[in-house]
Amino acid sequence: MKISELDTPVLLVDEDAFNRNLKRMQTIAADAGIAYRPHAKAHKSPEIAKIQLAHGACGVCCAKLGEAEVMVAGGIEDILITTPVIGPSKLIRLMDIASRAKVTAVVDNAANVAEMAKFAHIAGVRFGVVVEVDVGQNRCGVQPGELALALARAIKDEPWLEFHGLQGYQGAIQMTASFEDRKAAADRALGLLTGTAELLRANGIEVPVLTGGGSGTSVIDAAAGGLTELQPGGYLFMDSRYRQVEWDDGNIIPFEQSLTLLAGVISRPAPNRAILDMGLKAVSSDGGPPVPLDLPGADFRFAGEEHGELVWSGGDCPLALGDQVRFAPTHCDTTVNLYDRFISYSGDDVTGVWEIAARGRVQ
Repeated sequence: MKISELDTPVLLVDEDAFNRNLKRMQTIAADAGIAYRPHAKAHKSPEIAKIQLAHGACGVCCAKLGEAEVMVAGGIEDILITTPVIGPSKLIRLMDIASRAKVTAVVDNAANVAEMAKFAHIAGVRFGVVVEVDVGQNRCGVQPGELALALARAIKDEPWLEFHGLQGYQGAIQMTASFEDRKAAADRALGLLTGTAELLRANGIEVPVLTGGGSGTSVIDAAAGGLTELQPGGYLFMDSRYRQVEWDDGNIIPFEQSLTLLAGVISRPAPNRAILDMGLKAVSSDGGPPVPLDLPGADFRFAGEEHGELVWSGGDCPLALGDQVRFAPTHCDTTVNLYDRFISYSGDDVTGVWEIAARGRVQ
């Protein structure tokens, strides 16, 4: 089957670029002598997670318990849930998957630790826990230093819990445009995490895992040392916002745009306008509108839930009814969550279908 034969809108993955991105991240981690645990929230697909494991990943991260359930059902055996799991209903579900795979969760609250320990005891599952440290994002996480030490001690006091280490993620800096500014912020975040680890070790607590980082700081975090594993997600796909940041002193982007959207022209209401079958329900808007590829002078605008519009302010539209247009999304994660499957291709040929089995698993 050819790409031109696909119904639109459709989510495409350039398999050649995708494989180069996989190998590049594997090389970055291997050269730094650290593990990498890619974030499955970017793709939500056990099939892709298995491909990542085959390229050297030590396991995967999941943002939500529901994602982790899908990964375990799909045969993924080593998972870190990077968001706190709160309340009896979710803890019952957590212990269920922890009885079938190696599942670790982050905590940042002593009450959560006590309740988690109770459910681990009831289930008869010794459960691994990582303390999340707020390293600057001001979202989840206990403050660095003494408060993190106190929480680690609380975990050590629970016979059904195992303290595995610390997590520190500074998501707010992943797309800071200036490489120098992003590096300075990443170094500050890493310093808070490693400083807390040193405090724990000075108090007799081993810290085998220091996990964190992201795609935008992957090169920086790997070169800096300190982390034992990286948590990149969007590196597989990239998006238009990632393309606008400096990646190192030479501004060399280590990853390629493998994820695109294919939309079709369904109306030509004016000489300089084309209406597409891709609206707000088919591509995320949280990072802004998608960017049309290979169409100089075209400006995309959302025209409702089901429609998009391309406008040429300086000339006529070159498209006809039925023509297809390729786009780079501005945010790969939220765009992926709108689709049931990826269609992979090489050249002009469709090569496969990967199910997005954890789509919509937000609980």
